[in-house]
Amino acid sequence: MHAALVESMLAAIRRYSMVKRGEKVVAAVSGGPDSVALLHALWSVRGELGISLHVAHLNHSFRGEESDKDAEYVRELAANLGLDCTVEKIDVPQIQRSLRLSAEEAARLVRYEFLERVAADERADHIATGHTADDQVETVLLNLLRGTGVDGLSGMPPVRGKIVRPLIGIRRSEVEEYVEQNDLRPRVDTTNLLAAFTRNKVRLELLPFLRREFNPEIDTAILHLAELASEDAAYLSVEAEKELRRLTINQTESSIALDPAGLLSRPLAIRRRVIREAARAIRGELADVGFIHVEELLRLLDAGADFKYELPGGTFVERTRDALHFLSSRPRELPIIYCYELRIPGRTCVPEVQVAIEADVTSGPVEPVRPPGSMEIVLDYSAIAGKLKLRNWQPGDRIRPLGMRGSKKVQDIFVDCKIPREARYRVPLVVDDEKIVWIAGVTLSELVKVTEATREFLLLRAVPD
Repeated sequence: MHAALVESMLAAIRRYSMVKRGEKVVAAVSGGPDSVALLHALWSVRGELGISLHVAHLNHSFRGEESDKDAEYVRELAANLGLDCTVEKIDVPQIQRSLRLSAEEAARLVRYEFLERVAADERADHIATGHTADDQVETVLLNLLRGTGVDGLSGMPPVRGKIVRPLIGIRRSEVEEYVEQNDLRPRVDTTNLLAAFTRNKVRLELLPFLRREFNPEIDTAILHLAELASEDAAYLSVEAEKELRRLTINQTESSIALDPAGLLSRPLAIRRRVIREAARAIRGELADVGFIHVEELLRLLDAGADFKYELPGGTFVERTRDALHFLSSRPRELPIIYCYELRIPGRTCVPEVQVAIEADVTSGPVEPVRPPGSMEIVLDYSAIAGKLKLRNWQPGDRIRPLGMRGSKKVQDIFVDCKIPREARYRVPLVVDDEKIVWIAGVTLSELVKVTEATREFLLLRAVPD
């Protein structure tokens, strides 16, 4: 007879058709109670489900030695269960600094790219995560606090693409009971106890306050809300998909063209969803497309004039007289995302990515040269050719990284640094008339490094704006 948690998990797998016999599942295991319970429960019924398992663990490098011990724990757990395991260590704090993201945002971007990569390497059909009903409650509250529609009130779907969440209906207390009964001894992430992170604040402060002051059963109420909103959202999505098909003039693998007049004739709720579905159709995901982006696009469409607009995640929208084009790559005629002349001395702001570059010139002594991955750098001002500009990465860009003899594609450097594809446009590049001088937070050009002959120093610092 299965434990209660396993029975609940199997019910969810069957209800949402999460896996089929003969399929391979990558289990994302952090080492914490939720993911450890997920792995053990899936392992215990792998024969019954007819699936094979592969374990994946990402060491985010946020907690030093603790993170290393988490990775070792997961390796041992997988070995004890007779499962293959992929463990990778990525300096997420550096990526966080480079992209000016929160720790949570950076970790999420890197984690899902890692899991997708492991799934592709292992030819796996699904990626299972350990999200529980408590995570669902927190997600709905976070979405509500940030501003959301029906989709946000739905929380996390049990199935989204390759991602499946077998524990989505199981409470954290049940998980804790399960790991204790099976003597699994999961790791404790001490950062989960810090209220500095928004999700932790919701868990540690807001939810206890709501339970105490308003409704002891607030968790159950929110879960009911999520289920009802999910059903409403699913219905609206089906209707939007029908309208999308009716409005589609032409479609390829990388583009879709809609009838703009027809779109404007639909009810506002459907218009909004058709825009989101069109973006999803060519990108596979919405990649942070929010209310403000959809409303701005609808405003431009309603104005009647031709326009070019970029949605987050690299979806480009262009209005012509006869069609509204959604494109998954930037057309050559579209301008680059941003380009500003660098003020020296002074501060140059890049509102597109909420970053500013502060520049100063000195001929006096300077502090020791910062490492190339720092958010501030010192270089030889005399090595600059012409004016300095600040812009985003463009395909084909190359730089001669510090310490190298030849040049290297910036795209390959991003790959080496594990910077997610959808976040690369956020990284500011300082360029002169001939070359890329500095990729902020990543590397400096060998051609502008400080030497004994340097007499004039240029100090650059990337700061939040």
